[in-house]
Amino acid sequence: MPYDIRQFIEDLKKAGELIEVDQEVDWNYEISAYDILSGYFDGPAFLFNNVKGIKTGARVLIGHFAGSYQKPHKRHAICLGLDPNIDRATWVRQASRSIGTMLKPVEVATGPCKEVIKMGKEANLMEYPFTYHAIGDAAKYIFLNACVIKDPDSQYTNAGTYCLEIYSKNRLVVTPYAHSNFASILLNKYWGRGEAMPISIVIGGDPTVTMCAGSIMPPGVSEYDVAGGLRGAPIEMVKSETSDILVPANSEMIIEGEIRPNEFLPEGPKIESFGFSVGPRQPFYAIRVNCITHRNNPVIPDIHNSVGAGTSSLHDSFMPLGYLAQIKMFGMPMKLGHTVPVRCATTVFSGVKKKKYPEDYQGFMQQLINTQTGMPGMGGSLANSLFVDDDVNVLNYDDGFEAMFTQVNPARDVIRTEKEFATMTIESSWLEPEDLEKWKGPGNFLNRKLITDATTKEEPPLGVRRTQFETLFPEEVQQWVMDNWKELGFEEEARWNKSYTGSDF
Repeated sequence: MPYDIRQFIEDLKKAGELIEVDQEVDWNYEISAYDILSGYFDGPAFLFNNVKGIKTGARVLIGHFAGSYQKPHKRHAICLGLDPNIDRATWVRQASRSIGTMLKPVEVATGPCKEVIKMGKEANLMEYPFTYHAIGDAAKYIFLNACVIKDPDSQYTNAGTYCLEIYSKNRLVVTPYAHSNFASILLNKYWGRGEAMPISIVIGGDPTVTMCAGSIMPPGVSEYDVAGGLRGAPIEMVKSETSDILVPANSEMIIEGEIRPNEFLPEGPKIESFGFSVGPRQPFYAIRVNCITHRNNPVIPDIHNSVGAGTSSLHDSFMPLGYLAQIKMFGMPMKLGHTVPVRCATTVFSGVKKKKYPEDYQGFMQQLINTQTGMPGMGGSLANSLFVDDDVNVLNYDDGFEAMFTQVNPARDVIRTEKEFATMTIESSWLEPEDLEKWKGPGNFLNRKLITDATTKEEPPLGVRRTQFETLFPEEVQQWVMDNWKELGFEEEARWNKSYTGSDF
């Protein structure tokens, strides 16, 4: 039987990572509060079976993508049948290897997502336990989803995760960024021809689909194919009821609709995955909902935006995979990169491979900076870029900050660009009056960027670029300490960067 969110729930229970709650809980803030507080201290995931006022039998799952500070991938590893105790570098290696063996989906006649079908006026979003996430939110939001669309010319299928505001019982507002495949296909292909774009929104099913939809993949790569590689088996698909878009057969819910030309609705403010709230209310793309299908007693996977909660762990686990795929595709002189680490807000970390000091050739770093800032999938649409040496673990914030504070000459290495770039956010989380001129359309701001070059510029006197455990002592001494760590009386797990620095990804 294909893997789905219900099997994931059982696996989390067996691992002691999930608590099932039968007492009544309110969709109005209470569910979100559970998730965020649990994320602060690496607490459990929750399955809420009794949501106030909900008569459809729908339940809510939260925290299933959350993880610890050192191991945000812990529950993702459980989902994929991997050891949840592996370190972050090992996770990236194993997951990227699976992604590299992409498997195309297979179409089947029907599936559990068709157990209940509601068409037209029967399709009512208010019947389901979608949540308010934070004080000041404009409405309920669906943050954990895969918005699936098709290129009408190539039949390329794109699945992306975007914020969805529930505007009314049969209207959603979707917020793709201007650089996304979603916006490109909508504006250039459908609206350019005066046509409405069909859309199917996937909720639940095999978690790998959501994992991949939330990552930035190289151009032309379908998230469905990547999810199949990650799972190790093709994802089974069925046709939507109102279009020929294929959706995972074992999804918990499918919301079908269309986006008509030049049809907008106001959206926001809301809490965002970058670590702050965003607003004010502004026009975004309106979705007319015309069909909802779901399983009996559907499980609605939810996710919330805060340090340690599900969104930060999802980004921490999967953004490096998309970045690595593009490093390999374009032959970039980098080891690894990490976009949207939520503890660092709108920042991308990039580990640079240098062959000599201060740089391989005159203009090397400038060329690399220009390339990275111009590529949305490598964090080019973010406001801040931090470049570090390839022996700095970009998966660990402490190492990135250490490099920034010890290797940077502010007069030389901190650059505020004169050129404006298309970015997803501005310096402030709110549009101030002077910022209004930067707004160029839904999800698109023109803004300067902050570049910090924390790479080593000269040969260090002792030949050691960093005063760390991995650089100050011979490897045999490091190994001895690790082997005898617990015998020496330490209870906390030791962190050894050897798995990161030892080899490429």
